[in-house]
Amino acid sequence: MGLCKDPTVKKLNSLGYNMVKLPRVGIEPLDVLGREDKSMERLGSISDVWTSTVAAPVPGAPVSVAAINGEQSDSLDLAIGLKTLADALAGLGAGISLPSLNFGFKKAKKMQFRFVNVESTSVTPFALGHFLTAGTLDMANPFVSHYFGNDDTDEYIIFDVLKSNSVSVTAKDENGFDIAADVGALSGALSANVKLKTSSTGSSEITFESTGATATFAFKIFEVVFENNHWVPKGIKADDSLSFGVSVGGGSTETPEAGIVLNPGARVRLR
Repeated sequence: MGLCKDPTVKKLNSLGYNMVKLPRVGIEPLDVLGREDKSMERLGSISDVWTSTVAAPVPGAPVSVAAINGEQSDSLDLAIGLKTLADALAGLGAGISLPSLNFGFKKAKKMQFRFVNVESTSVTPFALGHFLTAGTLDMANPFVSHYFGNDDTDEYIIFDVLKSNSVSVTAKDENGFDIAADVGALSGALSANVKLKTSSTGSSEITFESTGATATFAFKIFEVVFENNHWVPKGIKADDSLSFGVSVGGGSTETPEAGIVLNPGARVRLR
């Protein structure tokens, strides 16, 4: 993402969150992630394969995250910044190509990002634990039996995600001074569901805002071991020690346009 060692990522890690390299709509609490030979897959929701005597917890209403709103990244080299921006806008459905972005920021040498409109959507550990206290795992499902019945695989679950409908960027010259981007060119290349707004002091800071989609860009997960018919949760400190790619539909991929790369530092093992 170009932000892997950035202070903004350290800030997220300090709050227990891990980055999504290519933000996407559809990464939600209760999602189960499976790892085999360092290849990670998003398998679906735990509620798809765990039949409990109680209903699956429903994520609470989105809550603004003041500790992250307004946080700024370091200034990134233009090539890295444009790729980061393209990835974020793809997650919002902006429909703008990398060449179009390059043209819109043709005078820039560096870019700086700022978190805006950040909200948390989560289920509480207590609610998740209540759901997992009694039930059965659908081992007839071949994917369940392969992952959950295999000592050589790991399984993970998400319980909290950070989402935003916006990405804010500032163009800079080689000396780090703010410069104006070509707002007209950028606006003309965007799809109808993403709008472009400039700062009140000029067009050096530009915010791309979706009119409908909110993309997940960070998340929290627990490690939970299922042993002797009981779920045993374990907390693990967030970091960037793991990374994986899953496509929008759930399969792993190496193609940036089709996938997302996550950097989890905590996990859920279900077995």
